Amino acid sequence: MERTIEDIGAKMDALGVWEAIAPYNWAVCPKGTVFPYFCCVMKGDGNPVNVRFMMIEGWQSFHDFVRTRIDPNFGFYSTPMEIPHFELVFVSGGEVRLFRHNPCFMPCLATDEERAFCSKILWESYGVMMRIEADSELPMKFAAEKAMFARVEGDGGGWSDKALSIPDPRPHVESVTFAKADLAKAKDLPFAAEEKVAVEFALVVGLSTKEPRPRCVYRLSAHDAATGEQFIADAVSPVPDGGLRAMWEGVAPRLLKHFLARGRIPGEIMVGSQRLFRMLRPLCLDIPLKLSLHDKLPGVNANA
Repeated sequence: MERTIEDIGAKMDALGVWEAIAPYNWAVCPKGTVFPYFCCVMKGDGNPVNVRFMMIEGWQSFHDFVRTRIDPNFGFYSTPMEIPHFELVFVSGGEVRLFRHNPCFMPCLATDEERAFCSKILWESYGVMMRIEADSELPMKFAAEKAMFARVEGDGGGWSDKALSIPDPRPHVESVTFAKADLAKAKDLPFAAEEKVAVEFALVVGLSTKEPRPRCVYRLSAHDAATGEQFIADAVSPVPDGGLRAMWEGVAPRLLKHFLARGRIPGEIMVGSQRLFRMLRPLCLDIPLKLSLHDKLPGVNANA
């Protein structure tokens, strides 16, 4: 019998166990794919999303997801939306929709092929959810073995419980470089020791490129902290070849070029996130300016 995404979603929602399963993760491994898919629940505020059921693709993406939830400034992800995954969204009013998420791009509705693939993951997850109702320790069944609970599809199409060994995540490395010519020019510029500038770089919610496959848009903005005068408002979109890494590592070189065009180096750069602080810190190794981290920045609103 064919099970549609909507039918399975309705069954999952009818269980009424979102709160009970929210602390847990498990994996589903369909036959024929090299990636395990890690299932987790994120509660919404009901306006309009009640629940997001995420199927995160592969170990590296799952490691990044876990580390980003612990520390929102880890790595290059600003939001779970950017992590490679499928997402079943439960909207207020009972609607269920399946989306595909990829870094750099806006989420898009799943294709028929993706829907068929995800129906297998969701059906197995529905079974896991029912079992958790009776046995809350089920997702932790293999924790002592440094392994995750997984539902694995065999060659004959049958499914079984298995321990999925947890590999160590790859070390996170960041590398910011500048053109030598830009650094040389910067060292010859006047140094405005008393000038403070507030800088932000962030995802612009609700804005995308106008392409067949729309990409996300980010904004680099900078204001004079004393006067509020904005002198940078760059819209930036990541490209798949370099991805989010190249985009974030390119913020400091981009900012330096703006300082060159402006004709002076400020005495202090004020930022509001630890990630941006890390990205801009290499700028201070060659130029004698101060970099400071603040809970609130004067005159900055990247989503304006």
